[in-house]
Amino acid sequence: MKASSGALLAAVAFAAVAATAVATTYTVGGTDKWDTYIDYDKWTAGKTFMVGDTIEFKYMPYHNVLEVTEEDYAACNPGSPISTHSGGDTTFNLTAAGTRYFICGIPRHCLNGTMHVKITTIPYGAAAGPGGPAQAPLGSTPADAFAPGPAGYRVAMDAAGKSPVAAPSDAPRYRQPAAAVAGLALAALVALVA
Repeated sequence: MKASSGALLAAVAFAAVAATAVATTYTVGGTDKWDTYIDYDKWTAGKTFMVGDTIEFKYMPYHNVLEVTEEDYAACNPGSPISTHSGGDTTFNLTAAGTRYFICGIPRHCLNGTMHVKITTIPYGAAAGPGGPAQAPLGSTPADAFAPGPAGYRVAMDAAGKSPVAAPSDAPRYRQPAAAVAGLALAALVALVA
């Protein structure tokens, strides 16, 4: 009985760590932060922002962060922002796929060609670009779709015969490992009881 309790405790601890380890927080501009001399197109190049990630603007108090429409972004127009933030530290949770636009509303800070950034967020598992990783959506899995696993455990299989069954590809990044680990923990519990 103690071996079963230890395995269950290990599975729960692993699930807790995995569930929090995947979402990414990006400081806009990296170590240079939100300022007038940074090339934010260069900073976003090569980054994949996914649902569940967070972006944080860190800046001096004489700057601000305005979320604006695509049209206002292109014109560096601070006149009708979606939201206005100040104080030196502003965080946005990327909760949906799509593109969001940010500028500094201080005169000439956007117009000088720098303090503007667009963040395109994709669903977890979507292609990250040419040759990037992708995760196809999974079909429904029959209840009896199990296969022998390591050390005699039975492991749940997806419709394509792959293991383990993962969360749907449109789930937020931070929920992906939790779903996969929950499936593994359930499979381990079933194997322990059987």
